[in-house]
Amino acid sequence: MKRPSALATIALDAGGLILSWVLGVLGLAPYATIAVIVFMAGDGLRRWYCGLGFPRVWWLFNGLALVLAITDLIVVVWLPAAYEPIPASLVFAVVFALGASGRRPIVQEIAEQRRGAPFPPERHDLRAFFRLYSWIWALYFFIRAGLYLWFAHNLSPERAHALENMIGPVSLFVMLMSSFRGQALFQLAQRAGLLGQRAGLPTPAPDETRG
Repeated sequence: MKRPSALATIALDAGGLILSWVLGVLGLAPYATIAVIVFMAGDGLRRWYCGLGFPRVWWLFNGLALVLAITDLIVVVWLPAAYEPIPASLVFAVVFALGASGRRPIVQEIAEQRRGAPFPPERHDLRAFFRLYSWIWALYFFIRAGLYLWFAHNLSPERAHALENMIGPVSLFVMLMSSFRGQALFQLAQRAGLLGQRAGLPTPAPDETRG
């Protein structure tokens, strides 16, 4: 059987999150919870039948999708429309902050899943880079939540909604594209002395996570 590409693997691992986001964009957020549950059950059966296992990244992405879908249902009932995007950004910020402080940073786990192999355990500088990048993602979502809160307090609902719909996708696209410049970001952080002492081995560049 042909091994799925790294991109296809990540797409399946993050299927619940992607599904939740697409339904939200289409204005079908109330159906996201049941859709995520159905996806997790179906993909879970597929993984069990094929003996693929359940990596932590799968639980992370799909569990996060379920939390976001349930949060959206609660927010729609209890908060004005201008405040609706704030809880989702805070959830992502907390997840990345917690992921940055784990034994293996969350961004490293995602990168290894895309790469199809773990990074050498002796490369403490790589681990430091992924930890730093996890904190950058957490900071991004905290700033986005704060910006949305300012919009909701100081602008009309229509203006706030328009700015959220413009700034959110554009800033997220920039962040995602930056992840494809892993080697350049790693070298920049290394030159800035943010990664500690290298192990003296050739660097497997973070760009290799493209698959």
